[in-house]
Amino acid sequence: MLLWYVWMHVVDGAWHKLDEISKQLRIPKNAVSWAAKFLTDHGMVELGFEEDEIRLHKSHPRLEDVVKTLQHSPKNDATSWGSSEFPTDL
Repeated sequence: MLLWYVWMHVVDGAWHKLDEISKQLRIPKNAVSWAAKFLTDHGMVELGFEEDEIRLHKSHPRLEDVVKTLQHSPKNDATSWGSSEFPTDL
C-alpha cells in the first residue's frame, strides 16, 4: 500500500518533495524515502537534483506491471509470505 500511496501523489507529473508527501500521508519520511528509492530503481519516478523531490518519469512502467514482476519472483521457500500463493492451513 505504501508504494501505491506515494505513486498516487506523484502521478500528476509535478515535482513533489519527500517531506511534503510524508506530512500529507502521515507516514514517516524514511518510509517515503524507501518508496521513492524503489520507484526510482524500477524506472517509475525520477529524483530531483537535490534528491529530496521526485516526479513521475515520463516513460514510466505501470505500477501494476512492476508489482506483478515482484509477485512472480522465484522464492526458495514456497510457504514464505513473499510467495504469490497463500498457505491453505490458516
